[in-house]
Amino acid sequence: MTARRDQLRRLEDREFDLLVLGGGATGVGIARDAALRGLSVALVEKGDLGSGTSQTSSKLIHGGLRYLEQMQFGLVFEGTRERAVLMRNAPHLARPLPFIFPVYKTARVGMLQLSAGMWAYDVLAMFRNYRRHRMLTRGRLLRAEPELNDAGLRGGALYYDCMTDDARLTLESALDAEEHGAIVATRCEATSFIRDEAGRTRGLLVRDGLDDHGLTGEGSPSAPFEVRARVTVVAAGPWTDALLEQRLGRKLLRPTKGAHLVLDGPRLPVQHAIVLTSVRDGRVLFAIPWGARTIIGTTDTDEQDAPDAVEASRADVDYLLQTANHYFPRLNAGPQDVIATWAGLRPLMGADAAGHASDVSREHEILSLDPGLLAIAGGKLTTYRLMGEQVVDRALEKMGAGRVSREPSRSAEVPLPGARDPGALRDLRAYAESLAREHALDPDVALHLTRTYGLRARHVLAAGQAAGVRPGRLVPDLPYLVDEAVFAARHDKALRLDDLLRRRTLVFLQAKDQGLGCAREAAQAMGDALGWDPARVDLEVARYERLVAASRRFREDAPAPVG
Repeated sequence: MTARRDQLRRLEDREFDLLVLGGGATGVGIARDAALRGLSVALVEKGDLGSGTSQTSSKLIHGGLRYLEQMQFGLVFEGTRERAVLMRNAPHLARPLPFIFPVYKTARVGMLQLSAGMWAYDVLAMFRNYRRHRMLTRGRLLRAEPELNDAGLRGGALYYDCMTDDARLTLESALDAEEHGAIVATRCEATSFIRDEAGRTRGLLVRDGLDDHGLTGEGSPSAPFEVRARVTVVAAGPWTDALLEQRLGRKLLRPTKGAHLVLDGPRLPVQHAIVLTSVRDGRVLFAIPWGARTIIGTTDTDEQDAPDAVEASRADVDYLLQTANHYFPRLNAGPQDVIATWAGLRPLMGADAAGHASDVSREHEILSLDPGLLAIAGGKLTTYRLMGEQVVDRALEKMGAGRVSREPSRSAEVPLPGARDPGALRDLRAYAESLAREHALDPDVALHLTRTYGLRARHVLAAGQAAGVRPGRLVPDLPYLVDEAVFAARHDKALRLDDLLRRRTLVFLQAKDQGLGCAREAAQAMGDALGWDPARVDLEVARYERLVAASRRFREDAPAPVG
């Protein structure tokens, strides 16, 4: 807590060039880009890094093949370009993933149209895809994915996008911002804007959110304090309207809900990500292999609930399972087979947009609200770095020539911390095999550490060894280690148990008991690193148990009507 108090004191001690409100992917992308240019930067986030929309994506870095149908060629070009940047600068977090797009006799897209779309996708990527697409006959497709429904199947296509860990990508970007001088303060809630006599925004009034329930040892919530900056940027995702609606007199966003569910991999053993078309409304869904599990997602529906209250409902689960069961006839899964769910809100621009939620543009927009205030909304995870670059360009315009560094953006060239030597990660499996030999690790554990931490994997093991924690797994059938609890607390900015089990690892989403069995051991390992007393450990475990219960509420709801 001494280190945290020092960090918060540093927020008060100076005026920053740039202050970012929001620690999702967009916010940390802004902070990183600005810090790399030599600006003084602060970022405040009321929760954990990536704990909003950024942890609820489909875990994909993609150009957006489906946007070709909507003629959004610029969005596809941006996406494929940024995908290439991430594959270069974070190969452990942007890993090639093969996709299969099946075509059925009754499909809206036929084989010729699909072939044309695949060539367009390759062209817009300037042929920088991991590999070019291949068209598949019916027989070859079924040999690749024998569980698929073969009734009316004509063939399909094989193409490549990338898999990622969205929360880890957000975290590494924040760590890189810190390495280049930014102050990144989590669990630090903004209560209001600071304005001067002319109405210009001069920063934020914030409070230490860890003082809730006396968690910092102070015994009562702390008083808000000022964080001053020449330019403030609101990058609050679906919370943007709550922050700005009163000021603007209108809503900016049309938030749409995206829900996913997780099934056991052996229950739905797919080797490729498979493009599905909802049997209910024709929306594009995916079945995605995810280690020992399989993801089904995502929904896209208008949502009125507050962002903090969004959960996958029984209707969401039934909608996803209906399509999954259709495409994989032997699956026959029901809600009782769902290991975990997640849901979040996409902060899409267009409060007054008409039509179906899936048709709302994924373009982003940067708004200038006063001489000291910018806001950004819209966009998607894949283009978070580009959005950060563009916001910093606009912020520099506000600051004026000669007042600050005018260095060009470097965020496309500088690797993320886990890939400081990207060449060393050119072959992730070879690196993992080396790690396994060196530390006597099971192959799946070594591969997990490589894909999660990249070149930092050895530091994870060293942290656990130095702390003297039990060597081994947190969950018997998953590759997450007790060492990671120590590393998360000491080096990866984890301050609460759910930071560890939901975002630093994926225990919450992948363990069959969602981590209830390992929660106390994980909390004790974190607590030893952070100085928690037994009461704090109990509080963290109880809070985590409530989060798991909330994620399972869909099981108690009545079945959703079909139609």
